Amino acid sequence: MTTPGGAQSRLSTSAQAIARANALTRLQTVSRGIDAVLMKVKEDVTPFLGEGNGGKSAWRVTYASASLPKDSFRRTFHVMLDAASGRLLFITSTSEGPPAANMRPMASYRVATKELREDGELYAGYPDADPKVDFLAALQDILQVGKSREMHAAYVMHRRLESKARAVWAITLRGLPPFAAHGPNPKGVAAEQRTSMRNVVDAATGKVLFATNVP
Repeated sequence: MTTPGGAQSRLSTSAQAIARANALTRLQTVSRGIDAVLMKVKEDVTPFLGEGNGGKSAWRVTYASASLPKDSFRRTFHVMLDAASGRLLFITSTSEGPPAANMRPMASYRVATKELREDGELYAGYPDADPKVDFLAALQDILQVGKSREMHAAYVMHRRLESKARAVWAITLRGLPPFAAHGPNPKGVAAEQRTSMRNVVDAATGKVLFATNVP
């Protein structure tokens, strides 16, 4: 749950978990059913931060049969909340229907961390305050949201090169129709590398800061 001023606290009941997830995401406005289950986190692939979340007690709040504006699919969203603190760990989404062709598996925590570090990026921790822009609003200006088969999102403190860390939504769209390759050898870029796009969105303004297919 969230106390006055946005401070996080323990989530003891499913009702508290649902209220917390609603406040962070607003997904209740686009779904047909919501429930919450207390469970252990099996795996968190979030770069830099995910390894420490394995085995934590967390509420999985599920939003069933969700339909986003201008969406090609109906989706199920899972919002994972740390039961001890109420912190958002990550959000995943899958769409109804057969899996997308050429969609590669999500990069592991270690692979994603290595690739982001090599690209000059760092997830420096979790923000202390709740986002001014909720998850549904953060999706608004991201291109091709409605064409993605799956999503993975985290609310993190992000730093690039020598810039100051800021609170962002890091939202990866997966299973996109393969986009055009660029660079010195575009024909050598496999389709599997052109179906995923990570979008970094300023959580204070909703502005898309950049998009990349790394990792």
